[in-house]
Amino acid sequence: MYNSDVFAVITAHDQKNKASSALELDHNLRWFYKATGGVAFKPTIDSRDTTPAEDSQDDEEMSSTVNRLVVSFSKLLALGDLMNGLQLGTNPVCCHVLLGHRGTKGISGRQCNIVVDDNLNIWLHDYHSTHGTAVGQNGKNQNDVRRKETWLMAYPPGAPGGFQDMTINCGSLAIMIEFPNHRDGAPSYVENLRAFVEKCQKAAENPTGIGALGLESEPLTQAPSEAPTPRDRLVYYELGTVGTGAYGQVIKIIKARDGKVLAAKKFNPPPNRNKRRWDDDYPRWLRKIRREFDLVKDNPHPNVIKVFELRETPEPTIIMEYYPLGHIDSTTGTNEAEYVTAWGQILDGLQHLHAKGVAHRDLKPENILIERSPLFRVVIADFGMAKVTKDKQLRTFCGTLKYVAPEVFPGIIRDGLSDGYDFLADIFSLGVMVYDWMYIAPILPETPAPGVNGKVSSDQWYDWLKEWVGLLYNKLEDEESDPAIEILDYMVVDVDRRWSAKKCLAHGLDNGLFDRRREDGLVINHLGM
Repeated sequence: MYNSDVFAVITAHDQKNKASSALELDHNLRWFYKATGGVAFKPTIDSRDTTPAEDSQDDEEMSSTVNRLVVSFSKLLALGDLMNGLQLGTNPVCCHVLLGHRGTKGISGRQCNIVVDDNLNIWLHDYHSTHGTAVGQNGKNQNDVRRKETWLMAYPPGAPGGFQDMTINCGSLAIMIEFPNHRDGAPSYVENLRAFVEKCQKAAENPTGIGALGLESEPLTQAPSEAPTPRDRLVYYELGTVGTGAYGQVIKIIKARDGKVLAAKKFNPPPNRNKRRWDDDYPRWLRKIRREFDLVKDNPHPNVIKVFELRETPEPTIIMEYYPLGHIDSTTGTNEAEYVTAWGQILDGLQHLHAKGVAHRDLKPENILIERSPLFRVVIADFGMAKVTKDKQLRTFCGTLKYVAPEVFPGIIRDGLSDGYDFLADIFSLGVMVYDWMYIAPILPETPAPGVNGKVSSDQWYDWLKEWVGLLYNKLEDEESDPAIEILDYMVVDVDRRWSAKKCLAHGLDNGLFDRRREDGLVINHLGM
């Protein structure tokens, strides 16, 4: 533990002894604490003296098994030029912490600086280095070198979601930096932190020395229309896995530049390891990922998940919005009014997508993400199966069995049941979801067993589908009529009688099931919840 006077602790983190040597420079002696521990090299008492007790907790407070710099507020606030916060580099005239002597390879005179904003977030800036800086987090990002960039180092004191094992990497030098009192946010520490902020702000209002040259500048905003090079693209911290699937995994990430929480969908490569087949499969696989990204990016809507970036290296990744509450069925306490609102908003999103010819093809509760603050909203997610279609061009079986429309099943030609399908298949899927939310759908029949060839025949699927659809239709017919059933009757139905998303939404607005929210125009239930 460190007392509340301690702002930051810096230790060496590279394998070439550069950081260790830098910490011991004379310029850093004001912060330097030598490693402690081990046994004494020579006797410290006479043989007749009483053996002393172990050091008290106060004596051990600053002990460590490694050399380190302990940056204290008392010493920091006694310094003159704090216009740029805590400055790191090789120029002893303006740097508070030296990372080497002038001429050290890969490290500039003013390499980077650590500042605290009005909200008490801690940031690292690289505005003036020649070769750039990288900030590592939990063993990653150490090679993501950037110039004229900003990294979030810590949220305000006491805030959840702190970062682990933060390192600053300059050339082959790497140091680990900790803010040991920041997460707990004790009142005395916060008071010291605010005093540091105030002194930095006053120094900025009346600059002296090198800071008076006015060379500080903000990092450039990445142009969305341009494909950034690896050294230009945004840096993200990975915080943990949100979910996994056959496609890969979704990871919670932080955009280092502004601290915004996002999600990264990372894709597993094709399983085929045969090089000839790999050369054929990889481009096709990558095109599917590009299509998924483009379908969402090119069709923005408040009830469709927003995507920000597609990265193809080192592994294909889509950067998108993050919904901490998860999908609608993983969220507890969802009431009927919210389910009606979700229904209307999904219809609104589908109306937009279908007008563009986009069929989602895998609507299910797991692909409906939810937020309750500042207002209740859902978005349609996971467009991995989505495709642009018109005139029933689609024939590939895809989706989740419980929600798949009858016309989608493979080989269902008997009785003229299907000769292909289009985006109306999404309406059936949504209808089953809503029916299950509000009335409880029947139990799904046991799926047919594969034959001797390991496959389920078309006749088997036909018999299974006939049983499942019969259960759905019969149960729906038994429900007493109400504004919701009026619409569900034309969603969970054969395709030739099925309404479009536009017609379902219009009917719901007419019969009082849905309304529009004044604050943002999104669809809500008639009670306005």
